[in-house]
Amino acid sequence: MKFYATTPIYYVNDKPHIGSAYTTIVCDALARAHRLRGDDVRFVTGTDENSQKNVEAMEKLGETDLSAYLDRMASAWQTTWRDIEITNDDFIRTTETRHLKAVERFWNASMEAGDIYLGSYESLYCEGCEEFKTETDLEGEKCPLHPNRELKTISEKNYFFKLSSYRDELLDLYASHPEIAQPASRLHEVRQYVTDHLTDISVSRESTSIPNGIPVPGDDSQRIYVWFDALINYISAVGFGTDDSQTEKWWPADLHLIGKDILKFHCALWPAMLLSAAKSDPLLKKLKDDGRLLPKNVFVHGFFTINGQKISKSIGNTIDPRDLVSKYGNDVVRYYLLREIPFGEDGDFSYDRLEERYASDLANTLGNLVQRVVAMSRKYFNGCAPSINPTKAAEAATDGVWSGGKGIADIEAAYDARIDRFRVDEALALIWGVGETKGSGLMQANKHIEETKPFQLIKEDETKTGEILYSILESIRHYAWLLDPIMPETSRKMLASLGLDRDEEAKKGIATLRAWGGLAPGSALPEPQPIFPRIETQGT
Repeated sequence: MKFYATTPIYYVNDKPHIGSAYTTIVCDALARAHRLRGDDVRFVTGTDENSQKNVEAMEKLGETDLSAYLDRMASAWQTTWRDIEITNDDFIRTTETRHLKAVERFWNASMEAGDIYLGSYESLYCEGCEEFKTETDLEGEKCPLHPNRELKTISEKNYFFKLSSYRDELLDLYASHPEIAQPASRLHEVRQYVTDHLTDISVSRESTSIPNGIPVPGDDSQRIYVWFDALINYISAVGFGTDDSQTEKWWPADLHLIGKDILKFHCALWPAMLLSAAKSDPLLKKLKDDGRLLPKNVFVHGFFTINGQKISKSIGNTIDPRDLVSKYGNDVVRYYLLREIPFGEDGDFSYDRLEERYASDLANTLGNLVQRVVAMSRKYFNGCAPSINPTKAAEAATDGVWSGGKGIADIEAAYDARIDRFRVDEALALIWGVGETKGSGLMQANKHIEETKPFQLIKEDETKTGEILYSILESIRHYAWLLDPIMPETSRKMLASLGLDRDEEAKKGIATLRAWGGLAPGSALPEPQPIFPRIETQGT
């Protein structure tokens, strides 16, 4: 199977912060999970470079060479993602030739379909959103997202897209394919917008009013509106305009992952644009006929705050994700962001909560379990995993506290269902033992040790002790593979604690990795090392 997932393309008016890292890390975890399954994965992120915001940021720095500025900032974003081990397969820039070709082809297709026309326009414009606003969008005559920025009244001759003519098709789409806007609250929001407020939108600006942007084909006096251009990145990144075979292979996107502030663009404008262009573009028409024109899922997450405050350069609370990683480690940051914040809802970052999660969930629950069970096994069984029949160990593990081997399959099935619904937060909770499989998680494995006391039982029953320890060691191997997409370095360390090499084991395929008994009874166990050593707390 194929899995094509995208993040939004990010403005380069600043460097990445923890909010943009959150979106990208979620997408990365999902891409890694699908790769581990053996799926053919394409994970794309990138930068939106035809924005007025970028010009303003450059001018504030006293620079005049826009191309050089964009190159430098795009490089900064790519470097950050490499530094925090994001595994994107492509990085699209909207100033690239491949994207310009796609935009020109797409514009011409919508124009030929009769959905783009020239008209006069006067409206309030928010430069922060780069969006024209109606009265229903405002709160107290201000943009709710940028209340400190004055709205501008813009009167221009622009090209318009007949968005309003797609009202019925969009409403039918929401009814038949509600996954186009997830979670359900976002579907309700966009449905209400389309029902009550959908209008034709301006899709160009006069060239004299903006210094950058893609020229309208055949009309140099106009430049294409940044959002019409930006949305096309999702299909230009897979060959539209340059390689139709790649588009046919990868399209549609299986997941667009976005923030709630760009819901209308992705769940109303973008589907309408695709439906429009498919009227005249042969490739898009074929995809429509095949039922493959529209993105399968658009998942919308909430806003991100830091200690209850919106992320803002003016407040001075932006956090470079690399600074967090250098202090706590990449996997700790990934775990905290993905476990702490219910996916789809607003979330808050706090150092205190991160360090609480580190101590409780990671060091005590996970790290202590691995180190303790490996140490006992080495001590009682000559440096090796107990030479126990894996099936009997699984059967013996169920005692009402922890369901051991029998429960692992339940966790794996529930985990897969969560990944398929993009709920990485719930997948992690299952591993720790929260949810319908709570008899099988890490917390219960620790309780199982306290209940059965193998450190005392060894004096009376070596076989029973071996069964207990083997069942937990083998479960740790399974937990490691469940954590592999989300906390890859931790997974590698867990497997190494069992004497296993992650890369060699991965060659066996997911079915073999999930078979009970993959840890060879009697195999040598290395000296246990702490996976989550004590850290100096931030205290903020």
